[in-house]
Amino acid sequence: MTQRLAADPGLDVPEPVVRAGDADDEYRLRRDRLRRVRAARLAGTLIDEVSAEFAADEAADAVWLGASLADLGTTSGSTRQAARKRWPDLGPIYRTRRWLGGHRDDVVAVIGMVLACAGEMRGVGLDHLQPLRDALDAEEPHPGRWRRLAVAVDRHLRHVADTAVPTTDEAAAAVDGARGVVAHFDAITAGPAR
Repeated sequence: MTQRLAADPGLDVPEPVVRAGDADDEYRLRRDRLRRVRAARLAGTLIDEVSAEFAADEAADAVWLGASLADLGTTSGSTRQAARKRWPDLGPIYRTRRWLGGHRDDVVAVIGMVLACAGEMRGVGLDHLQPLRDALDAEEPHPGRWRRLAVAVDRHLRHVADTAVPTTDEAAAAVDGARGVVAHFDAITAGPAR
């Protein structure tokens, strides 16, 4: 990587000063070595950026799978507070995942009620019903399962709660259930009061 960067004509490196007493090829060799130093520093920065992004993605996946900030701190050789500072976006994921883990059966039951009564509601299209079905079908243990369930509640069940017009008592109960789940979801995922 360093050699490729050093050879790139776009690498911006100031030309070194020609010194009195430079031997035959010394100036060119010094210039080439300085380009390699610049390229190595740039490569290090790029690797750090890629590795930080990879670690952040893996940390988010770990939290979706139930890891805590304390787990991440220990794994990365630091503290929970250091993990929170390094990955500030994980707090909402942790709260969402913890809530979903504790209320999964309730959420699944409400989604099931909504799907069972979908024909008895006006204002809810397939674009919101299919993701709800997909969230119920996602049983494999990976982070996507929990993300899909969170999106199902936050976007699609919320749409049902906000716009559905029930035409039967069963559909009204399903919409009320959706409203309750969304309200509870919002209360938990909003985070602690500051």
